[in-house]
Amino acid sequence: MWDRLLRNARVVDPVNGRDGVMDVAVKDGRIAAVGPNLQGEASEVEDLTGLVVMPGLIDPHLHLGSMFGSAYGTRMAAAAGVTTCLDMAGPVDEILETSKTCGAGINVAMLEGFSPMKHCGTMTPTREQLEKFVRESLEKGAVGVKIMGGHWPLPLETSRELVKTANDMNAYVAWHAGSHTAGSNILGMREVIEAAKGQRLHLAHINAYCRGRVNPVDEESKEAIEMLRANPNLWCEAYVSPNNGTVLDCDEDGQIIDHVTRTCLETFGLTPDAAGMREAFLTHRCFAIADTGFMSELVEGEAALELWEKQGMKGAGSFPVNPALSRFMVATAKREDGSFVVDAISTDGGCIPRNVAISVGLSLVKFGALTLPEFVVKTSVNPARHLRLHDRGHLSEGAAADITVFDYDRQQAVETIVAGKSVMKNGEITGTGITLVTTKAGIPAAERNGFKWIETEFESPEPERYIP
Repeated sequence: MWDRLLRNARVVDPVNGRDGVMDVAVKDGRIAAVGPNLQGEASEVEDLTGLVVMPGLIDPHLHLGSMFGSAYGTRMAAAAGVTTCLDMAGPVDEILETSKTCGAGINVAMLEGFSPMKHCGTMTPTREQLEKFVRESLEKGAVGVKIMGGHWPLPLETSRELVKTANDMNAYVAWHAGSHTAGSNILGMREVIEAAKGQRLHLAHINAYCRGRVNPVDEESKEAIEMLRANPNLWCEAYVSPNNGTVLDCDEDGQIIDHVTRTCLETFGLTPDAAGMREAFLTHRCFAIADTGFMSELVEGEAALELWEKQGMKGAGSFPVNPALSRFMVATAKREDGSFVVDAISTDGGCIPRNVAISVGLSLVKFGALTLPEFVVKTSVNPARHLRLHDRGHLSEGAAADITVFDYDRQQAVETIVAGKSVMKNGEITGTGITLVTTKAGIPAAERNGFKWIETEFESPEPERYIP
């Protein structure tokens, strides 16, 4: 007697070479069997004729902290078919607390964003101070740390030392390119790659460095691809949304604090201050993110300006600054062995309303740039391997029954299944809380907060890249 039987879906499971109409049986939160016309009884039988079943979608870069719009990112991710995600900024303590009431039942790994003045009291911390920050982040439940250099630049040497420290402590480390000497652009990407030579690093959202701010978009994209080919120590993702996500806060003098926001305003010929923000809203060059009380949504024009001013010239927002050409080029580029140069498709979404891995990512399939199995490789297989979640990213017997069901024609998630249970179906969120993906050091934090947990580790070498 199985717990669930999903019948008649197109099952796309590249690790096991499956792409055809099949059934999937689930027992005790695990895959029990996969094949055509399975014979057996189940407590629940669901006919998925005309829909696609894939191993659970894993978003390796999104945001769940309220500073990026709301506390409802897990709901928004679950609604978009995400079963597992990596939050790329924290704050970890805040997300753990809000997930008690706003969680949607998905698996969540987190990185603690690094602020040297906040965490160490100096922009040039000692090795001892960096070790303390990494250790405390792991003990909070994070799997590692994130350098937010594009938004809040740091001295290059400080970021370089944090990467080394995290590697030595077997902690995950990611970097949004940018420092005191280079911005969030192709120059910043060059700088990060040189600084991280020989180190294990997640270089965030490659498309963000290919917006044509230094050279033409195609030239920047080609350079980014070649740099990644030459530096296999880097793991990376890119998102497929035309909009970015950023913080729109002004200081007491009306100057924009976030360097990404400053650059976006200057891209449109606007001043990086309150006056420039007002013009950006009114000319529909910037959208504000509104907290609706259940999810967050984009507002524009006068409504966006009114919201921003009501919040004291603070809040989160998005600019339409990601060229289609660079998104296309970095999503499809391959290495000589057939593996992808940019390992995964992400959203940089979560509580930022652009959870579009399925709704936009499938356009690459319909265009012919990716096959559907390749889409699954980039949205499930590769991020599962990278996060060392070895029982995910495939539908092998005994694997975790994390499953995403979507409508290919409508490019829309229909059902999100985590450990065999639906947390979202037909747009309705039914899951609660989270399952924390953490290291051994973070298990007490998970238990203290009342969450189930999945243990992972980053002591082992990076798994070989999957070749579709």
